[in-house]
Amino acid sequence: MFNILLMNKRVIIFITSVLIILCSTLLFFDEPQTKSQDTTNITPTLFIHGFKGGPGSFNTMLHRFERNGWGSRGLIFHVSADGEVEAEGQLTNDNNPFIQILFEHNRASLADQTVWLQRIMASLHETYEIKQVNLIGHSMGGLTSANYILHNEENKYPAVKRLVVIGSPFKGIHQKSYFDVNTGAATVDLQPSSAALENMVYKKDNFDEHVSVLAIAGVINNEDTDGLVRRNSAYGIKDIVPRANYQEETFYDTNATHSGLHEHTGVDKKIAAFLWDR
Repeated sequence: MFNILLMNKRVIIFITSVLIILCSTLLFFDEPQTKSQDTTNITPTLFIHGFKGGPGSFNTMLHRFERNGWGSRGLIFHVSADGEVEAEGQLTNDNNPFIQILFEHNRASLADQTVWLQRIMASLHETYEIKQVNLIGHSMGGLTSANYILHNEENKYPAVKRLVVIGSPFKGIHQKSYFDVNTGAATVDLQPSSAALENMVYKKDNFDEHVSVLAIAGVINNEDTDGLVRRNSAYGIKDIVPRANYQEETFYDTNATHSGLHEHTGVDKKIAAFLWDR
């Protein structure tokens, strides 16, 4: 009887020990990264998708960048529909870190997305002590990136070193049929001469004069568009950015569609040269 009780006690102790180890392991992986590594001198590059975008918007570009040895994906920031920010992964200083931004509400207004990006930047500053970043935005993601710079007047958040906007409609989308089939708050902001777009130009004096900007456009037809955004709209950011800080690049081929631009290897090479001198 004594042996049976002793055996049961050992079994209970063993099971308890295993459960403690498992719980500790889960807590370790779920716990946000602490400042065990020096990340103060690195410049992460954030990738921000556009209207109706998601993981697929930049996933393949990120894979190509990693395969080319230009850096590695460290963090993913998920923003819930109500604006809650959650970080997944780790930010390391052993390589050029890429950070992907994913908005659950991917049809939200420019104002909302800008606030969400500010929250992400605050987290980068407070949790990881990041002082500066690069930004890459496709379509509306480029508008959000530029609007973030315009609203960082007191330098409360990490500064932007370089900005790349890809097919971003700074003068709006002129294809009326687009708004017949698409809905959401963002469709108001994406209209030509919308209040949100005009306000960006109005606040151009707030644009950080130290930010270098590359605007990328695609042309696939005689209408001078990437199939959705006109070239002059994709280059509309030059009405905001100091001329000395601005450069642009047009890709003329059938692969340079609006969604094809972030799958274009020519775009990859231009971005790498602009951001990292690769």
